[in-house]
Amino acid sequence: MSKARSEFRILVVDDQKSMRGLATYFLKQIEFQDIDEAENAREALMKMQTKRYDLLLLDWNMDGMSGIDLLRAIRSVPELNQIKIIMATSERSVDKMDEATSNGADHYVVKPYELRDLEVRVKKVLAC
Repeated sequence: MSKARSEFRILVVDDQKSMRGLATYFLKQIEFQDIDEAENAREALMKMQTKRYDLLLLDWNMDGMSGIDLLRAIRSVPELNQIKIIMATSERSVDKMDEATSNGADHYVVKPYELRDLEVRVKKVLAC
């Protein structure tokens, strides 16, 4: 039996408060409820020490440690490999998409995104 959407734990990591808020709003619109936010990679890593997430929606370009560096760090820890990761960036480059997936991202979304864009990707990676 698969999980209900309300049971998935999601962490939105973005240094822009407005993008975190929009992502959280969209996720709640599609019936996800357990959503946390982090404004940078360091905060995300701290939250991941105390809670097991099913999905990270991860901004690529952040101050300090970038999203791609955080992705690489997560994928280097076997215990964290079950976490699904969707990279988010404003760049529409095929090279960026390839870099994200070759480093372990499960999907990719271009900002600014609409509710439907996010919903399709989240449903695909979580199989819900």
